[in-house]
Amino acid sequence: MGESARTPAAPAWPDKLITQAEAFAKAADWPVYAMPAPAAGIDLLCGRCHRSTGQLRRGAVPYNGSLDEMLAMVLRHMVMAHEVPLNTRAPAGDGSFRERIREASNG
Repeated sequence: MGESARTPAAPAWPDKLITQAEAFAKAADWPVYAMPAPAAGIDLLCGRCHRSTGQLRRGAVPYNGSLDEMLAMVLRHMVMAHEVPLNTRAPAGDGSFRERIREASNG
């Protein structure tokens, strides 16, 4: 395999915050596109603000090319640039029947 400038470790998915499947579903609706960058690179750009979410190639060297790495770049941009909440699960006190019974028995 040729030279690569990839992220040193695979992205870790904090399952308590968001699962990989939830991350994929959240990022799947976000508009992105690839565009040539200076020095023969390729950037992945946000379709809403047209800023870079990360690099796919730097010169002739592949960079952040796996699906997990691209997903992490898009999610990071969504959270940091557009303040999209990563954790969209219902909180523990979600008003469910089970939660109401627990509150009644503690009260």
